[in-house]
Amino acid sequence: MLGLASAAPTTLVTRLNQVMGPKKLIVGAPGQILGYEFNNATFKQTANSSAAGTSASWMAFKAPNLLYAVDENSNTTRLFTFDPSTNTLSTEPVSTGIGAPGIVTLEFNADKTHLLAGSYTLGQVDIWDISAANGSFGNAPIKSVVLDGPVNSAGVHRAHQIVREPSGRYYAVADLGGDAIHIIDGKDNKYDMVVKADLSKKDVGPRHGGWITTKENGGLPTHYIVVTETSSEMFLFEVVTADGAITGMTEVQSLSTFGAAFPPANATAARAGELVVANNNRDIYVSNRLTGNETDSISHFIVDAANDTGKANIVFAHSYSSGGSLPRMFSLSGDADQSILFSSNQLNGSALVAFTRGKCGGLTAAPLATLDQSLVSVADAFGPQFVMEIPTDGEACDAE
Repeated sequence: MLGLASAAPTTLVTRLNQVMGPKKLIVGAPGQILGYEFNNATFKQTANSSAAGTSASWMAFKAPNLLYAVDENSNTTRLFTFDPSTNTLSTEPVSTGIGAPGIVTLEFNADKTHLLAGSYTLGQVDIWDISAANGSFGNAPIKSVVLDGPVNSAGVHRAHQIVREPSGRYYAVADLGGDAIHIIDGKDNKYDMVVKADLSKKDVGPRHGGWITTKENGGLPTHYIVVTETSSEMFLFEVVTADGAITGMTEVQSLSTFGAAFPPANATAARAGELVVANNNRDIYVSNRLTGNETDSISHFIVDAANDTGKANIVFAHSYSSGGSLPRMFSLSGDADQSILFSSNQLNGSALVAFTRGKCGGLTAAPLATLDQSLVSVADAFGPQFVMEIPTDGEACDAE
């Protein structure tokens, strides 16, 4: 039932753990890249690569052992080696790409030969050739795609997240400084900007988003949804296609990231953070930060598309405590059912939290496991800002 916390049992994740062993996680925190094993009850640290002043706020993994990490505090994107079977993480980067400053998002192309890196500072997307056997960067990006159009009060375009759609051809770039979504076409590795969709409101700050498919659409998604940082809203777009190509996006819905019964204590200061669409194309999860409440929260929404037209309507389901403050990023586990939501908090309470996802998408009110901030944070730095499961079955993944 909507609005009620799920009481889903942990039987599924327990069985998966017995069959597959502990999950391997990679975590980014200020000055640290950390490896963890998760056995459905505890987080056990297994690796640590530390470099003061760096910020690995986003990472992407290419099997069997290539870990790409941003440093949003510089103009470098770094390649480490990480073997999940032995929990071995290189202490230093094995390759470094020097490009735009302030990279905060990474996305592979479909065959993992190119890496797209989005700059929050310059508002552009650098494309790197990483096809070498060792995954190394070249001397410079093979192309940089600059975001264009008017900007909001930020005064500059900000490429905050890049998300590849399921067919592998197109990439959505959430432009926090331009109040727009830019679509890059990766056909024939040309990476041309082909669509720009403006949000209906200004100074809202689109941050993270995801693709949704509600009906067969020639292999392309039917919708894209984005969460806005400044206004704590979600904006839903219908994808316009013609002759097997994306030709536009039309905004069809906007709504608050808070349910009516779960408002922030400080609506002016509140800032939404993460948005993840589950692989069932039904469940959407959004993080609410700086709410002024005792803890921040994760909201669960449902895609209502129970008709033959494929038209979607986003409906609030429930809100859950994040277990701390500033849940900047979370991700779903790599099993087919995505049975666990792994979340991070940058301040207070639990640095890492694991929630069980029920069969209807709800999260368990009581977390499956937590890890205290004191066990992760160093000095006066913030806690974790990124968490992702690393596959151990030989398949590549990223934090989509």
